[in-house]
Amino acid sequence: MASYPSVGIDDHRAGRRAVDHLLHLGHRRIGMLAGGDEQRLSPDPDGRSSAWRAALRDAGAEPDDELVATAAWSGEGGAEAMARLLGLRTPPTAVFAHCDEMALGAVRTLRRAGLRVPEDLSVIGIDDHPLAALTDLTTVAQPVREQGRRAGELVVDALRGGPPPRVPPAEMLPTHLVLRGTTAPPGAAR
Repeated sequence: MASYPSVGIDDHRAGRRAVDHLLHLGHRRIGMLAGGDEQRLSPDPDGRSSAWRAALRDAGAEPDDELVATAAWSGEGGAEAMARLLGLRTPPTAVFAHCDEMALGAVRTLRRAGLRVPEDLSVIGIDDHPLAALTDLTTVAQPVREQGRRAGELVVDALRGGPPPRVPPAEMLPTHLVLRGTTAPPGAAR
């Protein structure tokens, strides 16, 4: 937890939203492209991972650590992690990526392997990166502009000598599922 005022999202709740969507579609063998936390791009990087585990357990599917590939929070990281999951004896039917950039890298790897998204494998990310809409990526959107606006207000208030900001907990803003074209029930084309 940060020792200074912050604005963000509930990473666990965002991850649950993503994995619950895949479970609702009928997927049970769901892989996870986990962002390595050395860059600390998420205030609670473990929240997205714990969401994957909790959602699977709640659905009666024991999480399989073989289905977790950790990589850099980037398109290249997602591409490499997806390649590792494709190398498994039994690959997943769907993949939850910690961020949209990783999800887009996964889609590239899948297409290069001759697989169709979502017919052969579903992919979902978190963020609603500007490229997500352009590439038709299903994602959990976070309100980036609102986060920036609220963070700016906290800074301005502090500079004006306003009341001391709340330290911790962080101010959490809501997320929402954005359905696009990279998720479908398992074996949708069969």
